[in-house]
Amino acid sequence: MNRVVITGLGATTPLGGDVDSTWAAALAGKSGVRTLENDWAEKYGMPVNFAGQLAVPTDQVLSRPETKRMDPSAQMAIVATREAWADAGSPEVDPERLGAVVSSGIGGVWTLLSAWDTVKEKGASRVLPMTVPMLMPNSPAAYVELEVGAR
Repeated sequence: MNRVVITGLGATTPLGGDVDSTWAAALAGKSGVRTLENDWAEKYGMPVNFAGQLAVPTDQVLSRPETKRMDPSAQMAIVATREAWADAGSPEVDPERLGAVVSSGIGGVWTLLSAWDTVKEKGASRVLPMTVPMLMPNSPAAYVELEVGAR
């Protein structure tokens, strides 16, 4: 049996933008689910008007270039990674002994939907060059590994 040691925590959730605010909201019994304030559900024919969206949008934490080249799934992974890495004391680790495991049910669905809209409205030649790397399900793990220098 392999042992795993967790040395730092990081989170960005519908309850809070970091571990402390998320934990405090959970202990207070707050819900992260709220009425949608944007039109994506209606645009894509979703029969709902509520969701658990981030309490702190990633564009308030990451730089503009970062948000432009990453799907929201990778953005969320990076926000949580940076907090966890800092919480762990930004350790010096041999890159050959460091890895990242990030699970994603579907990966870059927002990028995929955006690319489809672009194809329909403007044609395939207008799809962004970074579309495929952004929509891959392993994109969040790849960005986390780049962030911490894992090999």
